[in-house]
Amino acid sequence: MNKNKKILVVQTAFIGDLVMSTPIFPALRKIFPDSQIDVLVIPSSAIILKHNPYISNILTFDKKKNIFRKISEIIRLISHLYKNKYDIGIALQYSLTTAFLMLFGGVKKRIGNSHFWSATNRVAVPKGLHIRQRTMQYLKPFSEEEYSDETEIFLDKVEIELAEHITSTARSNNQKIIVIAPGSVRFTKMWSASKFEKLAKKLAENSYKVFLIGSKAESSICDKITNGVNNNNLVNLCGKLNLLESAALIKMSDLLVCNDSAPLHLGNAVKTRVFAIFGPTVKQFGCYPYRPDDKLIEVDLDCRPCSHSGGKRCPLGHHNCMNLINEDYVFDLIVNSI
Repeated sequence: MNKNKKILVVQTAFIGDLVMSTPIFPALRKIFPDSQIDVLVIPSSAIILKHNPYISNILTFDKKKNIFRKISEIIRLISHLYKNKYDIGIALQYSLTTAFLMLFGGVKKRIGNSHFWSATNRVAVPKGLHIRQRTMQYLKPFSEEEYSDETEIFLDKVEIELAEHITSTARSNNQKIIVIAPGSVRFTKMWSASKFEKLAKKLAENSYKVFLIGSKAESSICDKITNGVNNNNLVNLCGKLNLLESAALIKMSDLLVCNDSAPLHLGNAVKTRVFAIFGPTVKQFGCYPYRPDDKLIEVDLDCRPCSHSGGKRCPLGHHNCMNLINEDYVFDLIVNSI
């Protein structure tokens, strides 16, 4: 019987990985309609699931704490899992810590990939799938039915109204709205600030309304772009919006331009067209924009891919995977697409 189960889903990777994992929650709710469905995430990504109607409780695990605090956090989580007596645990990415937590937390049925050492049920995940599609493979032990693999983010009235307010003048002036997210957690995955600046300047001068978004850590990049553009058609909102507010703004826009980074997946989840600039990473890794009108902008080089998640510097010292992507080419793609 699929009633009254206690289920724990663990996704403690980056923000984008959590967004790509969202299709599993409505599917689990269909398979286990009366069950408690909890999720364990990192603190920075928890807000993504704030309004998700399919989830019962959101738990957090701060993996960035020092070793002593991390051990304390693990003990706390083991105690919590043990007290809650979860019937099912689903690990959406391989992690020794997750395997440890599930085993010693007393989770009865532990679902993981072929490397998940404490799994009671290992799932063979085919290569070449988008991560959202890989996520759905973890439902195979419970159902052979095909469920939607569309990613989604739920927004409330306040977030939507804020985005409507921000974009109201542009809409009243019949301007096309472009959101640019120039940052990334990895330096080599970023198109240069100077190229984003030139693109934004050309867009602003051609009467597009441009909004910059990003975390507070990316403020220096967005400030450089803003100072270089010096046009009222560009508005710098970097560090001023949380993830859901950023998602709402993207939803109200005509296009999102970004790197291989979390905003890409926010754009897909709110069904806004995404133009994503890829350098060291490639589509085959499974993190690409997947909707029909999206574009993955890249150059074909023998040295690509050089890294699965990007690094601090180009191994060959030239960063041609990004430097050879011309801002005029990206501008023309935008003009001819919206």
